[in-house]
Amino acid sequence: METLLQDLRALLARQVENLKTLESLIRQQQDALVKRDVGAILESVAAEEECLRCVQQMERDRSRLMARISGVLGLGDGGITLRQLTENLDPTVGEELRSTGETIREALENIGRVNRENQMLIQHSLEFVHEMLGVLTQDGSGKQIYECSGTLRTGSPGHALVDRTT
Repeated sequence: METLLQDLRALLARQVENLKTLESLIRQQQDALVKRDVGAILESVAAEEECLRCVQQMERDRSRLMARISGVLGLGDGGITLRQLTENLDPTVGEELRSTGETIREALENIGRVNRENQMLIQHSLEFVHEMLGVLTQDGSGKQIYECSGTLRTGSPGHALVDRTT
């Protein structure tokens, strides 16, 4: 049993480190979004995907390990949570695992928050692009537009920013 708990502690510690790495990568992606650095965005997405694969594998390993520990403790071999496990362990070990679980929860909340911020940045960028496309293609706002001769005139519905009729 002690070996299983040591394995669980080590796995959870690696999960915490990977989640911190993932959060760092997502923050780098946020910086790249703000700077509109497409190359850095693509690099951060690739690194994020690799990190996510590691996190997912560790989560599968954790689930299998938790099922083994649960079986040894006579709690069944199904899906037991870390909280349920800690309630059935020595208080010192339980507290250590509870603390690590709280650190994981906080990391996941931070990742979720930064992801939502990145989503908002991307949404605002898309809205800007659509607005600019509207200006360049079919501006019906009555704003000034350039004719082919280079002179300005007031636009009317159905005319583009650049008059291509002549």
